[in-house]
Amino acid sequence: MNNSAIPQFHNSTIPQSQTVILAAGSFPRKGGVPWRILASAGRVVCCDGAADAYSRRFGREPDVVVGDCDSLRGRFRNVVKVAEQETNDLCKAYRHCVSNGWSDPVVLGATGRREDHTLANVFLALDLGLTVVTDYGRFVPVEGDAAFHVGVGTPISVFAPDPATRMTSRGLEWPLDGHVFANLYSAALNRASAEIVELVSSQRVYVYVAFA
Repeated sequence: MNNSAIPQFHNSTIPQSQTVILAAGSFPRKGGVPWRILASAGRVVCCDGAADAYSRRFGREPDVVVGDCDSLRGRFRNVVKVAEQETNDLCKAYRHCVSNGWSDPVVLGATGRREDHTLANVFLALDLGLTVVTDYGRFVPVEGDAAFHVGVGTPISVFAPDPATRMTSRGLEWPLDGHVFANLYSAALNRASAEIVELVSSQRVYVYVAFA
Protein backbone atom coordinates (compact mmCIF):
# COMPACT_ATOMS: atom_id res chain seq x y z
CA MET A 1 0.00 0.00 0.00
CA ASN A 2 1.15 3.52 -0.81
CA ASN A 3 2.14 5.25 2.44
CA SER A 4 -0.05 8.22 1.56
CA ALA A 5 -3.08 5.91 1.59
CA ILE A 6 -2.42 4.55 5.08
CA PRO A 7 -4.61 6.20 7.76
CA GLN A 8 -2.43 8.45 9.92
CA PHE A 9 -3.23 9.33 13.54
CA HIS A 10 -1.29 12.13 15.24
CA ASN A 11 -1.39 12.13 19.02
CA SER A 12 -0.27 15.76 19.19
CA THR A 13 -3.19 16.94 17.02
CA ILE A 14 -6.66 17.54 18.42
CA PRO A 15 -9.07 15.39 16.38
CA GLN A 16 -11.59 17.57 14.60
CA SER A 17 -15.08 16.43 13.70
CA GLN A 18 -18.04 18.16 12.13
CA THR A 19 -20.37 15.86 14.09
CA VAL A 20 -19.96 14.77 17.71
CA ILE A 21 -22.10 12.18 19.44
CA LEU A 22 -22.11 12.91 23.16
CA ALA A 23 -23.02 9.87 25.27
CA ALA A 24 -24.19 10.06 28.87
CA GLY A 25 -21.05 8.82 30.62
CA SER A 26 -18.57 11.11 32.36
CA PHE A 27 -18.77 14.60 30.88
CA PRO A 28 -15.50 15.75 29.25
CA ARG A 29 -13.14 17.56 31.60
CA LYS A 30 -12.95 21.30 30.93
CA GLY A 31 -9.91 22.13 28.81
CA GLY A 32 -9.18 18.49 27.94
CA VAL A 33 -9.08 17.03 24.44
CA PRO A 34 -12.74 15.89 24.37
CA TRP A 35 -13.87 19.27 25.73
CA ARG A 36 -12.04 21.06 22.92
CA ILE A 37 -13.50 18.70 20.31
CA LEU A 38 -16.98 19.36 21.70
CA ALA A 39 -16.44 23.12 21.79
CA SER A 40 -15.37 23.23 18.14
CA ALA A 41 -17.89 20.72 16.75
CA GLY A 42 -20.13 21.87 13.96
CA ARG A 43 -22.95 19.63 15.16
CA VAL A 44 -23.66 18.02 18.56
CA VAL A 45 -25.93 14.99 18.82
CA CYS A 46 -26.70 14.11 22.44
CA CYS A 47 -27.72 10.69 23.69
CA ASP A 48 -30.75 11.24 25.88
CA GLY A 49 -29.69 12.65 29.31
CA ALA A 50 -26.33 13.88 27.98
CA ALA A 51 -28.31 16.84 26.66
CA ASP A 52 -28.92 18.10 30.20
CA ALA A 53 -25.21 18.06 31.03
CA TYR A 54 -24.27 19.68 27.69
CA SER A 55 -26.81 22.47 28.12
CA ARG A 56 -25.66 23.11 31.68
CA ARG A 57 -21.93 23.15 30.88
CA PHE A 58 -22.02 24.99 27.54
CA GLY A 59 -25.10 27.18 28.03
CA ARG A 60 -26.72 26.13 24.77
CA GLU A 61 -28.86 23.35 23.38
CA PRO A 62 -27.48 20.45 21.37
CA ASP A 63 -28.48 20.30 17.72
CA VAL A 64 -30.52 17.17 18.37
CA VAL A 65 -31.27 14.80 21.26
CA VAL A 66 -31.77 11.14 20.37
CA GLY A 67 -32.80 8.22 22.59
CA ASP A 68 -35.63 6.61 24.50
CA CYS A 69 -35.78 9.76 26.70
CA ASP A 70 -35.95 7.78 29.95
CA SER A 71 -33.25 9.96 31.55
CA LEU A 72 -33.94 13.28 29.83
CA ARG A 73 -34.90 15.99 32.35
CA GLY A 74 -34.84 19.29 30.45
CA ARG A 75 -37.01 20.50 27.59
CA PHE A 76 -35.29 20.75 24.22
CA ARG A 77 -36.53 21.91 20.86
CA ASN A 78 -35.22 19.06 18.72
CA VAL A 79 -35.80 15.65 20.34
CA VAL A 80 -35.98 12.39 18.39
CA LYS A 81 -37.58 9.77 20.63
CA VAL A 82 -36.86 6.15 19.72
CA ALA A 83 -38.79 3.91 22.08
CA GLU A 84 -37.41 0.49 21.06
CA GLN A 85 -35.12 -1.19 23.58
CA GLU A 86 -33.21 -3.51 21.23
CA THR A 87 -30.37 -0.98 20.92
CA ASN A 88 -28.84 1.58 23.27
CA ASP A 89 -28.93 5.35 22.86
CA LEU A 90 -25.50 5.50 21.21
CA CYS A 91 -26.71 3.18 18.46
CA LYS A 92 -29.89 5.23 18.06
CA ALA A 93 -27.85 8.45 17.80
CA TYR A 94 -25.51 6.89 15.23
CA ARG A 95 -28.42 5.69 13.09
CA HIS A 96 -29.87 9.20 13.20
CA CYS A 97 -26.54 10.59 11.98
CA VAL A 98 -26.41 8.08 9.12
CA SER A 99 -29.99 8.84 8.09
CA ASN A 100 -29.05 12.52 7.79
CA GLY A 101 -25.79 11.92 5.94
CA TRP A 102 -23.61 13.04 8.85
CA SER A 103 -20.60 10.82 8.26
CA ASP A 104 -17.80 9.75 10.61
CA PRO A 105 -18.97 11.23 13.92
CA VAL A 106 -16.61 11.15 16.89
CA VAL A 107 -18.00 9.73 20.14
CA LEU A 108 -17.41 11.54 23.45
CA GLY A 109 -18.73 10.75 26.93
CA ALA A 110 -18.78 7.01 26.21
CA THR A 111 -16.87 5.99 29.34
CA GLY A 112 -17.12 6.56 33.07
CA ARG A 113 -19.97 6.23 35.54
CA ARG A 114 -21.52 2.78 34.91
CA GLU A 115 -18.98 0.18 33.80
CA ASP A 116 -21.53 -1.86 31.86
CA HIS A 117 -22.44 1.22 29.81
CA THR A 118 -18.74 1.90 29.23
CA LEU A 119 -18.09 -1.57 27.81
CA ALA A 120 -21.27 -1.56 25.73
CA ASN A 121 -20.50 1.88 24.28
CA VAL A 122 -16.85 1.16 23.50
CA PHE A 123 -17.44 -2.10 21.68
CA LEU A 124 -20.60 -0.91 19.95
CA ALA A 125 -18.51 1.97 18.61
CA LEU A 126 -15.95 -0.58 17.38
CA ASP A 127 -18.69 -2.49 15.53
CA LEU A 128 -19.84 0.78 13.98
CA GLY A 129 -16.30 1.83 13.05
CA LEU A 130 -16.35 4.95 15.24
CA THR A 131 -13.55 6.65 17.14
CA VAL A 132 -14.10 7.19 20.86
CA VAL A 133 -12.18 9.98 22.60
CA THR A 134 -11.90 10.19 26.39
CA ASP A 135 -10.02 12.51 28.75
CA TYR A 136 -7.17 10.01 28.80
CA GLY A 137 -6.83 8.75 25.24
CA ARG A 138 -8.67 7.53 22.20
CA PHE A 139 -9.99 4.25 20.84
CA VAL A 140 -9.48 3.98 17.09
CA PRO A 141 -10.94 1.14 14.98
CA VAL A 142 -8.30 -0.29 12.66
CA GLU A 143 -8.67 -2.83 9.88
CA GLY A 144 -5.82 -3.11 7.42
CA ASP A 145 -2.96 -0.59 7.69
CA ALA A 146 -2.64 2.32 10.12
CA ALA A 147 0.15 4.51 11.47
CA PHE A 148 0.13 6.30 14.83
CA HIS A 149 2.45 9.27 15.41
CA VAL A 150 3.13 9.20 19.14
CA GLY A 151 5.90 9.81 21.65
CA VAL A 152 8.24 7.02 22.70
CA GLY A 153 6.78 5.30 25.75
CA THR A 154 3.15 6.15 24.91
CA PRO A 155 0.81 3.45 26.29
CA ILE A 156 -0.92 1.53 23.50
CA SER A 157 -3.36 -1.38 23.74
CA VAL A 158 -4.92 -3.51 21.04
CA PHE A 159 -8.29 -5.21 21.61
CA ALA A 160 -9.23 -7.91 19.11
CA PRO A 161 -12.74 -9.39 19.42
CA ASP A 162 -12.02 -11.98 16.72
CA PRO A 163 -9.44 -14.62 17.81
CA ALA A 164 -8.67 -15.26 14.13
CA THR A 165 -7.07 -11.80 13.91
CA ARG A 166 -3.54 -11.75 12.52
CA MET A 167 -1.35 -8.69 12.95
CA THR A 168 2.08 -7.28 12.22
CA SER A 169 3.53 -4.25 13.94
CA ARG A 170 6.48 -1.87 13.95
CA GLY A 171 7.40 0.51 16.74
CA LEU A 172 5.95 -1.41 19.68
CA GLU A 173 7.92 -2.50 22.73
CA TRP A 174 6.40 -5.98 22.37
CA PRO A 175 5.82 -6.68 18.66
CA LEU A 176 2.57 -8.29 17.57
CA ASP A 177 3.91 -10.20 14.58
CA GLY A 178 2.37 -13.65 14.78
CA HIS A 179 0.62 -12.84 18.06
CA VAL A 180 -2.19 -15.25 18.91
CA PHE A 181 -5.20 -13.32 20.20
CA ALA A 182 -6.29 -15.90 22.74
CA ASN A 183 -8.68 -13.39 24.28
CA LEU A 184 -9.91 -9.84 23.84
CA TYR A 185 -7.21 -8.24 25.99
CA SER A 186 -4.16 -10.39 25.21
CA ALA A 187 -2.46 -7.49 23.38
CA ALA A 188 -3.29 -4.80 25.92
CA LEU A 189 -0.80 -2.71 27.93
CA ASN A 190 1.90 -2.33 25.30
CA ARG A 191 3.87 0.86 24.64
CA ALA A 192 5.54 2.68 21.78
CA SER A 193 9.26 2.13 21.26
CA ALA A 194 9.39 4.62 18.35
CA GLU A 195 7.79 7.90 17.29
CA ILE A 196 5.64 6.07 14.74
CA VAL A 197 3.76 2.85 15.42
CA GLU A 198 2.60 0.97 12.33
CA LEU A 199 0.01 -1.78 12.45
CA VAL A 200 -1.47 -4.12 9.87
CA SER A 201 -4.49 -6.12 11.02
CA SER A 202 -6.46 -8.80 9.18
CA GLN A 203 -9.63 -8.03 11.17
CA ARG A 204 -11.09 -4.93 12.76
CA VAL A 205 -9.48 -4.22 16.13
CA TYR A 206 -9.66 -1.35 18.58
CA VAL A 207 -6.38 0.45 19.19
CA TYR A 208 -6.25 2.51 22.37
CA VAL A 209 -3.62 5.25 22.43
CA ALA A 210 -3.16 7.24 25.63
CA PHE A 211 -2.67 11.00 25.52
CA ALA A 212 0.63 12.35 26.82
